[in-house]
Amino acid sequence: MKSTKLPVIDVKKYGGKQIAIMDGKIVGSDEDTRVLVEEVQKKFPQATWREILLVSVPKGLTVIYKI
Repeated sequence: MKSTKLPVIDVKKYGGKQIAIMDGKIVGSDEDTRVLVEEVQKKFPQATWREILLVSVPKGLTVIYKI
């Protein structure tokens, strides 16, 4: 299984939102997942969903460890 590069996520900026990550970069964010998906599809019509990771960012500071 291919490892996904995760960028540093600014909780102050993205807290409480959904973000889309592609090639290790945040390519979109919104509070509404449906709006985010439509935005990413418009920006990257050639991208498959295997290339895009959707992440829900918590409002508070949480530490996430990748094992």
